[in-house]
Amino acid sequence: MTSSRQVPDLRVFYLLLIGVGSLFAHLAAEFGAMGSDAETVLFSPRHWYLGCAALAGIVIFVVQARALLRQATSARDLKRMLRLGLDQLPLRAHGARYYALTAALQLGVGCLTQIGEGCPFCSHDVVAGLLGAIATVVVLALVTRALGRRLPALVCFIADVVIAADRHAASTLVTTEQRGIARSLDVWFPLLFNRPPPKLQHA
Repeated sequence: MTSSRQVPDLRVFYLLLIGVGSLFAHLAAEFGAMGSDAETVLFSPRHWYLGCAALAGIVIFVVQARALLRQATSARDLKRMLRLGLDQLPLRAHGARYYALTAALQLGVGCLTQIGEGCPFCSHDVVAGLLGAIATVVVLALVTRALGRRLPALVCFIADVVIAADRHAASTLVTTEQRGIARSLDVWFPLLFNRPPPKLQHA
């Protein structure tokens, strides 16, 4: 980890949160409205873009998370950075209005993706589909709120793991370099001292 005093940009993580919620809302709407018939749509070509978006989201999350962790010098510094970053999010990422806004965005994006697919569940029980999507985003909001309360403990655990990994990698690199130098000396010194003495030149 390296020290940094800048405010981290957590908007990428917030957009990923909305994307994950919209994906679950999308699938919940289909299964709520179509029942077991939604299985035929789940693995159809029209859902390939959802799979690609999910893989891209995982890659972006891993890259951004590692970059954020390496900006902090300690668990306390990481907490400070997260607190400053959360203050830059809508409604400072706090309170019932924030979770309601996030759930509404997740539901809205999920419905838009359904419309973009041609609304496969519109010919079924639309009310059940919408209720399933709403229930899904509400549950996700509760899970997010619970994780937010445990954020300090999670930050300490993650920071300790990353710091330990960085220290192990650094010590391994130093040990490897020392071994390389020792091996080069083992070869160079015998060649130096085992040479025959130079021939004396008579004037």
